[in-house]
Amino acid sequence: MGIDYKQIMASARIAQKKWAERPADVRTKWLKKFQKYLRLNQNRIVEAIQADTHKPTAEALGIEIMAVTMTADYYQKNTGKILKPRRAKTHWIFKNKKVLVERSPHGVVGILGPFNLPFSLTIGDAIPALMAGNAVIIKPSEWTPKSAILGANLALESGLPPHLLQVVEGGAEAGSQLIENVDCIFFTGSTAVGRKVAMKAAELLKPCILELGGKAPMIVLADADLDRAAHACVWGRFAHSGQHCIAIERVYVAKKIAESFINKVIDLTKQLTPQELSPLTLPTAPAHLKELIDDAVAKGAAIKWQTVHGELPTPVHGELPTPVHGELPTPVHGELVEPRTGTTILIGVDHTMRVMKEESFGPLLPIMVFDTPDEALRLANDSESGLSAVIFTQDKIGAEAMARKIEAGNVSINDVMDHFMIIDAPFGGWKNSGLGVRHAAEGLLQFTKPKTIFIHRFSLPFLRNREFWWFPYTKWIEKILKALT
Repeated sequence: MGIDYKQIMASARIAQKKWAERPADVRTKWLKKFQKYLRLNQNRIVEAIQADTHKPTAEALGIEIMAVTMTADYYQKNTGKILKPRRAKTHWIFKNKKVLVERSPHGVVGILGPFNLPFSLTIGDAIPALMAGNAVIIKPSEWTPKSAILGANLALESGLPPHLLQVVEGGAEAGSQLIENVDCIFFTGSTAVGRKVAMKAAELLKPCILELGGKAPMIVLADADLDRAAHACVWGRFAHSGQHCIAIERVYVAKKIAESFINKVIDLTKQLTPQELSPLTLPTAPAHLKELIDDAVAKGAAIKWQTVHGELPTPVHGELPTPVHGELPTPVHGELVEPRTGTTILIGVDHTMRVMKEESFGPLLPIMVFDTPDEALRLANDSESGLSAVIFTQDKIGAEAMARKIEAGNVSINDVMDHFMIIDAPFGGWKNSGLGVRHAAEGLLQFTKPKTIFIHRFSLPFLRNREFWWFPYTKWIEKILKALT
């Protein structure tokens, strides 16, 4: 059964016009109620996320659900201030004018969600779009649709007017049709697919927000707290088996401490249990990881640590809502295509190897030794991606100076990945890692378009019927303009 976009869009546009007429404080009242529903339905949401991804409960709660509740809390408290109309300042020549700047919603926003964070990067992204006065249509990843479906149903149960938040299911064709029908698109996924989304949006002259792939470097300087750095490295690489766009993808460690740091990382990695590592969601992922490892080894890298966990996770059973639109794609979700994946740590790597250039999106950790901080900075910036980066050092002033030189939209010092949870700070990528941002005022305003209202208040005493720069042009006008220029 195909997706009836004509009917979906018609209902969304009718609902959106009524929603946009409601003041911001009325929209945020629903959001406050939605926050309560999220807390009351935590178990249901965890079940849906795990049915999609089989990630550990701690990650479903602490990364997915918490990100959405924090997003809801921020925009519930700040939407009114962000959208408040302002009066623009004018040059003294225009003191007889009043200029108002307001924000209007795009209309219907389409969200193309990723497979790795199927709740937070669908429902969480819908929140600012809704608060801006838009209707939202989500197309989740065909591999992980259950979380978004449940989230949309909870939104309706908590009082969101019907048809304001809808979910459609399907693959690339469904996504392409969504772009054709909506007024603004927000895509999260690979850089390769992001380029295609951007090209289609450009052909249609539609605003396009992209959060794309990352290749986050971690720089461990000689004076770093090695215990904290090692713990951060293991969690920042292997949480959800590395299937995060901001996960640590490559490590650069100072030669002086390299052996000690690598040993600590291996010791901590050995302690990971099969239940702490998620299975890889995409069926093509294991082959991609093997290609990266084989390429690195062929070029001189060594496998310092590797293990494969063969235990399958226990399927999560629970009642999930019926899909809103479309049919569940095959394979049926909840069936794993691959056992739980083990971890691999590579040493002796360099930038001739694909593993240091391509996003692995799996539990593969390459570690490279550097001689000087300048070398580490150069290596960190030697990438087409620029989403996030990590620095570990006890030199706070030096760390901030290095952070400003790193070519990435988000830099953490003595921390890892937690920056995504700071909703008052914009989160976006540089280079090939995307366009636009999540979070903060910017994350809401991008779902709007500015409108300037220019009001003539009174005429000057000597020119009651026109402005002096209007027709007819005279020598007198030229003299005045020359004096004012």
